[in-house]
Formats: sequence, C-alpha cells, structure tokens
Amino acid sequence: MKTSRPLALTFATVLLVLISLGSLATPLLAGPPVAVKVLSVVMGLLGLLAAYGLWNKKRWGMVVAILVSALNALSGVPGLFVQPNLPATIAAGVGIAISLLIIVLTVLPPARAAYV
Repeated sequence: MKTSRPLALTFATVLLVLISLGSLATPLLAGPPVAVKVLSVVMGLLGLLAAYGLWNKKRWGMVVAILVSALNALSGVPGLFVQPNLPATIAAGVGIAISLLIIVLTVLPPARAAYV
C-alpha cells in the first residue's frame, strides 16, 4: 500500500476544497437567484466528496473531481461577460482558471499512478 501522496494530487485536493467551500458560501450572497444558490450548494457538496476521494487516492474521486471542476468552469464563463463590475469579472476568471488547474493536476502521470 502506497502511503505517499503526489504533490500534484495534494495541491488539487486543497484547491478543490477551497472552491467547494466558496460554492457552499454562495447562498450567503444577496444577488444570485435561488436556482443558482441551490446548484452552487449541490456542486459544493459534490466537490467536497470528490476532495475526500482524491485525498484517499480513489479513482472515483478523480472522476468526480474532473466532472465538478468542468461544471464549475463552464458555470463561470457567463460571469466573464455579464458581471456588473470588474472585481466580479476577475473572480469569475480566477474561478475558471482554478477549476481547469484542478483538472490538469488530477490527470498528471504522478497523480494517475497514485489512484487505487
């Protein structure tokens, strides 16, 4: 049994937890409609589940992390064009970049070799 965790996998897990916690905090904002808040909570919970799987080096964790990160990136694209202010647009761009980075980190060869 391998006990070491590749640095890329650890970094992807930490980023996924941070993004997921941000998604869980979305209902606290005043602007988004209820449907967006509900979807955000669901994605946040799925992201935390995926982070658990990644932390334990489970292949299903990689699959769920890729799906959640892809959906997070896609859901952030409209924010690049319809946000009311520059900081919100920048936040959308950073969220997309982090989601894409999570996908890349989870499929790197050292991370793929660690999954059981």
